[in-house]
Amino acid sequence: MVVGISRVDIFFPENHSLKDKRQILRKVIEKTRAKFNISMIEIDQSNLWQRARIAFAVTGVRQDHVSKVIESVHEYMESLYLGEIIDTSSEIIVIGDEI
Repeated sequence: MVVGISRVDIFFPENHSLKDKRQILRKVIEKTRAKFNISMIEIDQSNLWQRARIAFAVTGVRQDHVSKVIESVHEYMESLYLGEIIDTSSEIIVIGDEI
């Protein structure tokens, strides 16, 4: 089994309140979850109204597949044009034997 985890930092330049941030962040998370069927949550920076940090996890049986899914999620989030991705960090963990 292969587990990929990723952290994404997003900047929302048009936001002027936490309410704006939460509305846009909810759209990003819901659309991405629906498209990729992944676990995703906001972590850290919950009180900053122009920045958000999101983490998600992907599982699979091959490392190259998990890596491609993580990259596709990053590209999809950027393509939503709801915020600017300013940083990403990913890690892939192989548990047992990879097929």
